Amino acid sequence: MTNPAPWDDTTWAAWAVGLVEPLIDPYDRVADLEAMREQARGHRLRAVTLLAGTLSDLLDSLPDEDPWRHVDPATFGTYRDGLDLVPTEATEIREDIGLAALARPLGREGAQIMSDAEHGWENAAHRANELDDPIPVLARVVSWASWRRRVYVGEDTYPVLVVFSWLRRAALVAAGQQIDDAESHERTRASARIVDDLV
Repeated sequence: MTNPAPWDDTTWAAWAVGLVEPLIDPYDRVADLEAMREQARGHRLRAVTLLAGTLSDLLDSLPDEDPWRHVDPATFGTYRDGLDLVPTEATEIREDIGLAALARPLGREGAQIMSDAEHGWENAAHRANELDDPIPVLARVVSWASWRRRVYVGEDTYPVLVVFSWLRRAALVAAGQQIDDAESHERTRASARIVDDLV
């Protein structure tokens, strides 16, 4: 077995930019995800913490009454879960600009992680750690949460900022240290929350 790849923040940052920039070369997107998987082999706690934390913050930014904050993993995970905000008459969802990101069903594992994230990043991370290969599943759930936020606010950089924040926080967790920016992190989360009058 080959040695796992060393951790490289740049890989995860480049993937994060892809959450808000759709025109990144598709080969680069695939390469970034594969590099993330390789790095996670030797840095599993760091990788899972990073993505679970990102997911938790993104869901927390949704309006209080948004149903994606409290999903039922038994039924959640198809494009139909986006129809409350983006109706469609398309027969092929992959051709619908508004819903194409949800065309491939999320799957039960992803839906369960989405549900667990309601109770904090640690719960989502614990669930993800039960998977043999958690990175693709977590990456998809983060992408879905980014889509949901974008429907409300349009283009914004918050998903990228969240990943950048969790790069540092995940490094601390992986090193067995305490996260030391709780107050500033909560201020950032509070300022990013979408107010209910936009619903």
